[in-house]
Amino acid sequence: MHARMIATGNESPRETGEQLGLEDRVPSASSPGAPLVDIAIAVFKRADYVACAIQSVIEQSYSNWKLTVSEDGGQTKPVVRAIEPYLGDERIRYVTPAERLGTARHKSSLVAQGHGKYVTILDDDDCWLSDWLARRVEFLERHPACVLVWAGHRDIDVDGAEIGRPAFPLAGGVYSSLEFTQVMMRGNIVATPSVLIRRDAYIRAGNTFDPRFIHINDYELWLRLGLLGPVGFLSVYDSSYRRHPQQMSQQHDRALDHLQMIDHLDGLLQKSIPDLRLPAAVLRRQKADRLLSVALDAAQQHQMRNAARQIAIAARLAPRALVSRRGMAAVAATVGGKKIRRRVGAARS
Repeated sequence: MHARMIATGNESPRETGEQLGLEDRVPSASSPGAPLVDIAIAVFKRADYVACAIQSVIEQSYSNWKLTVSEDGGQTKPVVRAIEPYLGDERIRYVTPAERLGTARHKSSLVAQGHGKYVTILDDDDCWLSDWLARRVEFLERHPACVLVWAGHRDIDVDGAEIGRPAFPLAGGVYSSLEFTQVMMRGNIVATPSVLIRRDAYIRAGNTFDPRFIHINDYELWLRLGLLGPVGFLSVYDSSYRRHPQQMSQQHDRALDHLQMIDHLDGLLQKSIPDLRLPAAVLRRQKADRLLSVALDAAQQHQMRNAARQIAIAARLAPRALVSRRGMAAVAATVGGKKIRRRVGAARS
């Protein structure tokens, strides 16, 4: 169900780049009023797509930005070769941390190095269309209370060809903390390559990506930010999310992170919007469902004792979870043979 849009003026609930009149509303890069945007691209031993990401920044119609490309874990020749052609642009720099930081700490370090009014993280395998920055800067300048703005995205393949466009999760407009959090409690609707953040809001939210969440630290940050103030959504597809076999999201199941998120989010709500806290029975069922996902992962990796242990804990938390599709699949994969595990794995993929 869509959240209700807050009326904030005369704007249309479905604004596109053309309707916003970007050329009239956004200061040029040479204007004293043009806010600086810090852009961070975090890289870890992968050079295949980083040049495409950088090129999409260079081609932005809004040019008052600084880009830091950082390679975690030390320089590698393929990444250096991909980045070198762009270092003649004084707005672009390439750095490497003194130590291996990991995803969340690496992104936190990158954001901390800038001082622009706005900040964004562009993954090294994603890219933007040319009015991406202009559209978001205009929106946040026009809505100073908003802590972030995001939009729709296209899915692309390894060659950059479009393979799909997920439906817009909301109508274009401004949403309160309550409305945004209600929707986000069901799952992450914010695609990382589509987000521009107000830096002072990021600082108020803790000034960091939380390293406890290995695979969903972006989701956790959007939740923290959304509790501080309204957010904006633009009903336009202007960023590209690349799908390929090397993605972390395809290599690792996120069930453990989501399991940890249940209590974490409950704690955030207790401090900010206690009326949104879920009943204890619902929280137990959510935990049981996540534990069953962990059990499925363990069974497919032939870790049967671990799988059985997770199923037993899930059963104690919420017995009825075992008769769900996930529960029955977890039990079948744990007690069945290799053929059953293969069938379960094929059904999940």
